[in-house]
This record gives sequence, structure tokens and C-alpha cells, in this order.
Amino acid sequence: MKIHNELLALREKEKQLSSLILEKLQIMEEQRLYLKLGYSSLFDYLVRGLGYSETMAYQRQSCLRLSFELPEIKEKLDIGTLTHSNISLAYKAIKNQPVNKKREILETIENKTFREAKKILAPMAPPIKVKQQFFQNKVLLKMELTHEEHKKLHQLKSLKFHKHNLESLFMNLVDQELKKYTKTDYKISKSKNPRYISVKLRNNILKKAKYQCQHKGCEETHYLQIDHIKPVRHGGKANPNNLQVLCSGHNRGKG
Repeated sequence: MKIHNELLALREKEKQLSSLILEKLQIMEEQRLYLKLGYSSLFDYLVRGLGYSETMAYQRQSCLRLSFELPEIKEKLDIGTLTHSNISLAYKAIKNQPVNKKREILETIENKTFREAKKILAPMAPPIKVKQQFFQNKVLLKMELTHEEHKKLHQLKSLKFHKHNLESLFMNLVDQELKKYTKTDYKISKSKNPRYISVKLRNNILKKAKYQCQHKGCEETHYLQIDHIKPVRHGGKANPNNLQVLCSGHNRGKG
């Protein structure tokens, strides 16, 4: 695809061509051209298609989101008064603000280092609910709860204290949820509703798809949906041979 090849070339000259890359990405996003290439989202395309790290991909996506409302961002990236990292940092704090407020806040971090921008934006930053740190043999999770949420957790822990500590209680709840997906011995439904898919049939279709989008080239494992290959409006039925797993992006793109 021509635009894909253009983006790969521009990737090497990004510092001088930030605004042009954003313009090309805007076309990708507006027309959802990444779906035709097998990517589930713009973020997926940035990582797997263009080779950005997840951090850099998030930064570019944040800049693109804000540039729809604040097109001057592109020029400021080119001349260096704003950076991708500072814009993405601001995006988390201002994405739900009115346009004028977004512009006002971004002006406060122009020509600032990342550390300076972080200090300015700190009071506006949304609370972090779960934070992950990866180590060689383990993952550390830090979870932020309200007092009411903590009260409920403490109550459950107290009721299960004879069986579980906090860690094993958490994993027991995870195992219980995963167990729901192991029931795959479905029976053919007698329902006349072509949209009705039983839980066991859904689990069976997901298992056969290895819990991954089945669109060619797509590797998405999140936001999976069961799709009728032959649409219901054209007489498609909810039988196993007419069902497939698609991510939400490719399901919407199918139309």
C-alpha cells in the first residue's frame, strides 16, 4: 500500500518531518486503512507496522488525537517548541478538557524539559488505578482503591481468611473467571434468533481461534467479538461454520 511505504520512509526522518507524519497518520486513522493491512488499531499499526516501541507509538497517537482539535501542534513539533513526550504526557491530563483549556495548558509546557512539564502537569494528572513493574521472574502490581473499594476487598478477605491470603484470593478470583471460558461442550441451539450465541458456543469459537482475531495478519487478543461470516441481514445463522472471532476494529471495519 502506497501510504504504508511512504510512512516507513518518513519514519527515518521523523524529527524533521513530524507534521508530515501526523498528516499521513491522520489519513490512516480517518480511512482506517490499517485494517486492510491486518492491524486491529492505529496503535497496533504504529507498533507492528512501523516498528515504534509501545511508548513511542502512544506518544504519536496522543499527538494525533490532539492535533485534530489543535492543528498548530504539528508546526510546534517541527520547530521543537513541543515534543512528542511532553504532548503525550499532557494528553492524559487534558483529553477531556475544552479546546481552549487544552491550548492554554499546552502553552505552559512549550520549551520545557520532560521533567519540567511533568511537574507543571502533576496537579492535573488522573489517578493511577493499576501500575505494573516487570522483573525477570515476576510482575509487581500496585493497585489504587477508594476507601469503599478497599472496604469491600477487606470484607471478602476476612470471609475467605481460612482459605486465602490477599494474593491467593486475587488469583482465585482470576481462576474463577478464566474457568468460565473452559466450558466449550455446546449443543446446537434451537433458538430461531440468528443472533443468539450460547456461552459454550462462544467459548468454543474463541478456543478454536486461540483467543485471537482471525483477520489475516491481525494478532489482537483484546476486545474480541464473535462475528457472523455471512451477515444476519443476508440470512447468516449462528452456527459454528458461520462464526469467527474478530477484534472490535476489524468487526467494525467489516461493515
